[in-house]
Amino acid sequence: MTPIAPMSDQKPGNDAARAFLDYFCCPPECAPFRVAGNLPVKEGFFRFGPALCFGKTAAASCSTPAETLFDAFSTVETSAAGEVRLCFDPTQVVENLRRERYQVDRNRERLLRRLYYRIRSVLPSFVRQLLQRYVTRQRRESVFPAWPVDCSVEQIFETLMALAIPAAGEREIPFIWFWPDGNEAALMMTHDVEEKRGVEHCQMLMDLDESFGIKAAFQLIPQGRYQDFEEMAACIRARGFETNIHDLDHDGRLYEHAELFQQRARKINEYARKYGMTGFRAGSMHRNQDWFGMLDFQYEMSVPTVSHLEPQKGGCCTVTPYFVGGVLELPLTTIQDHGVFYILGERSIDLWKRQIEIISAHHGLISFIIHPDYIVHTRERGLYRELLEYISRLRQERNIWLAVPGDINRWWRERSQMRLVQAGAGWEIRGKGSERAQLAYAGIVDGRVSYRIADKRFKCSSEGLSAREKLS
Repeated sequence: MTPIAPMSDQKPGNDAARAFLDYFCCPPECAPFRVAGNLPVKEGFFRFGPALCFGKTAAASCSTPAETLFDAFSTVETSAAGEVRLCFDPTQVVENLRRERYQVDRNRERLLRRLYYRIRSVLPSFVRQLLQRYVTRQRRESVFPAWPVDCSVEQIFETLMALAIPAAGEREIPFIWFWPDGNEAALMMTHDVEEKRGVEHCQMLMDLDESFGIKAAFQLIPQGRYQDFEEMAACIRARGFETNIHDLDHDGRLYEHAELFQQRARKINEYARKYGMTGFRAGSMHRNQDWFGMLDFQYEMSVPTVSHLEPQKGGCCTVTPYFVGGVLELPLTTIQDHGVFYILGERSIDLWKRQIEIISAHHGLISFIIHPDYIVHTRERGLYRELLEYISRLRQERNIWLAVPGDINRWWRERSQMRLVQAGAGWEIRGKGSERAQLAYAGIVDGRVSYRIADKRFKCSSEGLSAREKLS
């Protein structure tokens, strides 16, 4: 398998505009961004309008996000030729957020996590939950990544678009809409099967999903946790659901060190080839995105947008799929069922609803993890049924695309290769899959970026203003 990287990775050009062009799939001339001045070696935190950023800036930056941060928007200059000059490289900043490079104490955290998994098997479940709740409280007190959903990357792109539109001297900028058939957002349901009890409840969970017209993806552990892996995968696929690889043996050690990961990645890749599975998720959402190149998968699903309730802190600060080399990351953008039920002790789906609204406002990917291991009691099963009912209404009322991860992977790869070509007085989308693509326009309405597809109009939820308004 040779995954295809985004088109902008294959052609030379303005690196500062690369991430913007990958996100919007708009004509290159619509991204007139240049870095003004020399950037220092040291990286730090600063703001860009509503977005919190981490990277190198020719202006001031801080060592922690909790300080009063300099707003790089205040230094933006637009030349007479329409060139937008920034005091930072937006592509570098976006990659820093997506790859979680803003974390400075990774070695300490890795050591504590290694110690925890060494003693986890002898800790009673109530002790583990107490530890999880304590860690969650500590993380939720931090300002970054933002709870319960961090959309810093989307806010950066929306603020850049607010600068690009007046710089181009146009009323609107064309781009390829994020999702096929003009859908407002996308939603994928996934089920990680962790123990024998989970295996026993897979059929029940498929019955429940199907009763609402939903197909999901089941992530299966190939080694050590339960028997009849091949038979179970075949049964799930026979019902039209998707299967992917879930770690190797889910012992918490996959990312312990590079040599161990390389050894296990070879075995994981062998299982993927044997069973024809193209997606991967690590146990406990562990990850090191610099090592993803060792995984022979098309897409990966182990990076939360904000990781306050996960064993490994951080978060990619985005609700949109993104490429890590040739691997497509499909981030987890909502709280796992275990976090909702057992860490936060929620008795309703209100938190999930709140997250769905935030993600939809940025036209992102709404992704869930529901374990068959935990949907075994009346209360938990009732809440999941309530969530499915809410999703079913959303699909009808809000034009949400419900898809399995493999379909989202195929669409996002096809979209990354499409191109907008001028055709007479208008624009035409060309490339594989373009029959499902929609031409969209970004404009400024009431001082904020607004998107439209034909007769549809979507307002961005960010507070980003147009350059003209912000600088006046």
